[in-house]
Amino acid sequence: MKYLVRKQVKFYLEPELYAKLKRLAEEQGVSVPQLVKSLVLEYLGEIGDGDIASKVRELEEKYEQLAKELGRMEKDLALLMKRCSKT
Repeated sequence: MKYLVRKQVKFYLEPELYAKLKRLAEEQGVSVPQLVKSLVLEYLGEIGDGDIASKVRELEEKYEQLAKELGRMEKDLALLMKRCSKT
C-alpha cells in the first residue's frame, strides 16, 4: 500500500526496553525503526503473516519447545548415567 503523505511517529522508551528492542532487531537483522514499523503495520492489519513479528513469535514458540525437550533429555541422561555408574 502506497501513501502519498507520510507522518513521522516519535516516542520514548526506558533504556531497558530500548535495549530489548534493539537486541530483537539485531537478531532479526533489521534496524530498530524497521522492526517498530513492521510491528505497528502488523498490528494495524496492513501486513500479513510472514513479517518480522510473526517470525519472532514463531521462533519464541520453537525456542520454548526446544528448551522443554532439552530439559527432558538432561533428565534422561542423568538417569542413564546413574544407572551406568551402578554397574
